[in-house]
Amino acid sequence: MGDDEDPEEPYVYSSKPGGSSMYAAVERVLAARPDWISSASSSFDLLIAERWAIPHSRLGRDGFGGTPSRVPLTNHTRGSKAITVKGLMVTSLRALCETVPGAADFLPETYLVTPGEASDAAERAALLRTPRTEDECWICKPTGGAHGVGIEICRDARDALRAIDASHRSDGGRTETRDDDVDLSDGKSVVRAPDRAVFADDTKDAPKPPQTRGFRNPKRVPLRPRPPPAWLVQRYVANPMLVDGRKFDVRAFALVTHDKRVFWFNDWIVRTCSELFDMRDVSLANRTAHISNHCVQTRSDKFGAFEEGNEMFAKDFLDFLQRDVGSDAEATRLFESVVKQMRRAVARTVACVIDAMGGGDAYDAFQVLGYDFMPDENGKVWLLEVNGSPAAAERITPRIAEDLVELAVDAKFPPRGRGRGEEGAVASGRWVELDLACE
Repeated sequence: MGDDEDPEEPYVYSSKPGGSSMYAAVERVLAARPDWISSASSSFDLLIAERWAIPHSRLGRDGFGGTPSRVPLTNHTRGSKAITVKGLMVTSLRALCETVPGAADFLPETYLVTPGEASDAAERAALLRTPRTEDECWICKPTGGAHGVGIEICRDARDALRAIDASHRSDGGRTETRDDDVDLSDGKSVVRAPDRAVFADDTKDAPKPPQTRGFRNPKRVPLRPRPPPAWLVQRYVANPMLVDGRKFDVRAFALVTHDKRVFWFNDWIVRTCSELFDMRDVSLANRTAHISNHCVQTRSDKFGAFEEGNEMFAKDFLDFLQRDVGSDAEATRLFESVVKQMRRAVARTVACVIDAMGGGDAYDAFQVLGYDFMPDENGKVWLLEVNGSPAAAERITPRIAEDLVELAVDAKFPPRGRGRGEEGAVASGRWVELDLACE
């Protein structure tokens, strides 16, 4: 600590959480603590913001964040996109398997296909060579998609390729862009939100509000071609484990701290579908029976009819297994196997990128990762995707926020004038530290 720094001077956080309910809850935790104050200036210890709003290249430099004796902390690492972007996650796990064959056996059979492009000929050919099976089915996801938007479910590989190529033709195949601030991939001119946060004393060069239409090019700057985003073509889990005849997935959470410790949250969420699952439905058109994402499920008139908010939690799931399996011992064995497989997938995906996570000498970073898993009827757990800014169920969001502050923030900025409480995040059993080499 510097000689002229008051040891009781409060820490400063600056917050622009955007639409993240989890980080909005973290902000409320900090606001209630006497040793933290909020500021809109560029002098802060902690920056809480959405990934696109964090100016990583400026953070901790030229007086933007931090103090003479403390480097700033932020809530998104730069290297995590290697697993939080769907296509990059597949590439990272393929690279892992080249070193350790079979290390990513939790990833469904997956191909990366670019609409209308010839550069992915090898991927397309490999997809078309897959043996036909009676229950063959493929799920197609745009790598930059979210909330279930754009997902296609197809009965065979050829239909999957036709659907992806048709998605490109339907928007006119417009793939031009100027620099990195204009996205024309959906056929509209949309200026992306600025890759920087704007603070009270940092408005001189503040960007104008994003335009949503009428992209102008008054200086006739040449537009450079940009290929359309790739899609994942992934073998559909046609034999999922069911809850009372309905499909579900699991949203689990992991935390990577600034000093690269990795924690697993024990109270994960089971997100259920509203309709009965039936692979005999040839059209597969009933999305509320096949896609458990809440943004899809809320469209069903049966949403919330079976579970509040179509959600169960880890203990609820164990209770269900005990009723469904009929043997407490067998249900416990299955439950523990599912947990072990999920933790193993977290450890291996994080191990792929942990050396690239963090901020280097200029700043430190932590990140919460949201993992989406799907167990099948044989108890095999499949990893669907990893989210870089995950949402949690309303019931547990405040508790997770308290724990994040303890594990990720207090670890770097020790609390002043108060204790941590008798039952912390780890001591209570809510969070477990993972050993990446042993999981």
